[in-house]
Amino acid sequence: MSARRPEAVVVGGGISGLVAAFDLHRAGWAVTVHEAGDRWGGRIFSSPVGDRMVDGGPDAFLARVEDGLRLCRDLGIDDQLTSPSATVPAYVFTDGTMHELPDGTMFGVPTDLDVLKGSGLISPQGIDRAAADLTKPPPDPRGPDTSVGAVCRERLGDEVTDRLIDPLIGAINASDIDRLSLRAAAPQLAAALDGHGSLIRGMAALKERSAALGSRDPDRPVFYGLPGGTATIIDRLVEELADADLRLASPVGPLRGGGMTAVDGADAIVLAVPASAAARLLGTDTPAGEVLVRTEYAAVSQAVAELPVTAVERILDASGILFPRVDGRLMTACTWLSSKWAHYRRDGSVLVRLSSGRFGDERHKALSDDELVRALLAELSDAVPVTGEPIAVRVGRWDNAFPQYTPGHRERVAEARQAATDLDPRIALVGASYDGIGVPACIAAARDAARSLLDR
Repeated sequence: MSARRPEAVVVGGGISGLVAAFDLHRAGWAVTVHEAGDRWGGRIFSSPVGDRMVDGGPDAFLARVEDGLRLCRDLGIDDQLTSPSATVPAYVFTDGTMHELPDGTMFGVPTDLDVLKGSGLISPQGIDRAAADLTKPPPDPRGPDTSVGAVCRERLGDEVTDRLIDPLIGAINASDIDRLSLRAAAPQLAAALDGHGSLIRGMAALKERSAALGSRDPDRPVFYGLPGGTATIIDRLVEELADADLRLASPVGPLRGGGMTAVDGADAIVLAVPASAAARLLGTDTPAGEVLVRTEYAAVSQAVAELPVTAVERILDASGILFPRVDGRLMTACTWLSSKWAHYRRDGSVLVRLSSGRFGDERHKALSDDELVRALLAELSDAVPVTGEPIAVRVGRWDNAFPQYTPGHRERVAEARQAATDLDPRIALVGASYDGIGVPACIAAARDAARSLLDR
């Protein structure tokens, strides 16, 4: 008699669920994937804007974090990877003026205060205040988790925090950095303080290590993208899982009672859904559900616009523009897609992505699509004058787009995972709600979960 193949049920067809299913399937498991929606990929997808298929979610992933590259190799698409071609990383638009993001900053932290002098972005008083980081006593690394904003304001002052750190870390997480966990959302800053007692010295050391890595592998860029969009990864995962049991429009009910039929007999249950959905599946009255249901989310809205070249006063030479929250604007960032990526360039038009919304700012939700587009283009025009009407527009809205990693996030995740295991040892929790919101972080956590299940 042949041995029975172990069986896994994966709930959620975003990148986390599909990667976990891919690894379990390659190991010989029988895999069933349930996705409540009508397409695969979750937040990762492409859809048309004019004659171009354009990323609707993340358009890039970190190249020097191995997990994304390794998955692309496993899927046979690493030869398609491309990198941004813009000559300037980004501009910061604040107080009515465009400033090039100072060279020599890491996650908004200056690695040398001289890089801020003459930039016009930070005043001499703001630079002097940031210098206090070099003489302040280091915090106790064993102390409780605190917020990015609290640490950066205490060590670097409000100017650097509001004009440099918040536009980067805050916008990436769609967060209020004054309630964003330092250790969960900005581990590089936490490591800088733990290892060097100073954000400036610690980030300077990180810059040196990055430069050394770049010298060893000069062809490795900072970011990778794909000409067909990040959704190419999703398409390949689905192709590799062609002989697995993939079910779209297949919601799973609570895992106690009637919903158990979906996982009955499974050797492993991977819940690759947002924490709020995992709480409903496990039961909000269970210890795991009681922790997970407390996760908060930020809503975001986005407009991608194709504009005639003749309507734009200046073709940006950068990947985009950051808009600090302190200025009170609706827009958080503008990605100049046709300057950032060669595959989005067209003669006669430019392509921009205009983003709005973060935790505590839901003004975008009160606007119709037309009102949103007009408001965002008007704010863009303050930085780069734009006239006339777009050739094509796509609007996207996500109510629960970004889980908020508030202080103590890591401890709550560990508590929820232990409680879920106590409830049912077959369960693994993966996804952006737990170990990081970026593509590589989701891939890494999904593969770790698959390895753990295989080992078990």
